[in-house]
Amino acid sequence: MRFIVTARGVAITPAFRALVERKVEKLSRIFPKIIDAKITLSAEKYRRTARLTLIAKRKIFTSEETAANLGAAVDLAADALSRQVRQVKDRLRERKPRVSRRRALARTPREGEPAAPLLVSRRPAPKPMSVEEAVMQLGLRGDQFLVFTNAVTDAINVLYRRKNGGLGLIEPAR
Repeated sequence: MRFIVTARGVAITPAFRALVERKVEKLSRIFPKIIDAKITLSAEKYRRTARLTLIAKRKIFTSEETAANLGAAVDLAADALSRQVRQVKDRLRERKPRVSRRRALARTPREGEPAAPLLVSRRPAPKPMSVEEAVMQLGLRGDQFLVFTNAVTDAINVLYRRKNGGLGLIEPAR
C-alpha cells in the first residue's frame, strides 16, 4: 500500500506520521485489495481535521473527522473507515456465488424438486470423413470429442482432445 500524507497548517513529526500509517495499515488486513491511502491533516483555529481516503481495486472509501486534537481526529476517521471496509467485506462474503454448470449438475435436489440427470447422452450419427476432415471439424467445434466413420477403413473412429492440448484417435482393432 502506498501512503500519501499531506499537512495543511500543521507540522507532522515522523513519529506521528508512522502512527497514522500503522492505523491505516491495519485496514489492509481486513480488505487486502487497498492500493493507495491518502491522508490529509489540517489545522484551523481550534479544530483539527483528518481526512482519510483509501483507494481499492473497485472501491473508494473516504472519511473526514474533526476534533480538538489531531490524534483524536485520526482515530475517529480510522474507525469510520474500518466500519466502511467491514461492511463491504461482509457484503462480498454474503453474496450468493455464481453456480457453475458442473456444480449445478452435481448438487442434490431440494424437496419437491425434480432430480437433475446425472448422465447426458447423445446419439450422433457418425458421418463418413477422412481423419484430416475430422481434425478440422473438431477444431471448428468446441466439443471434446468427435465420432465419425473413417472413409478409408469404413470403421467407426473417435477423435478426442487430450489434456495436454493435443488430439487422440481411437480406432477399432482389425
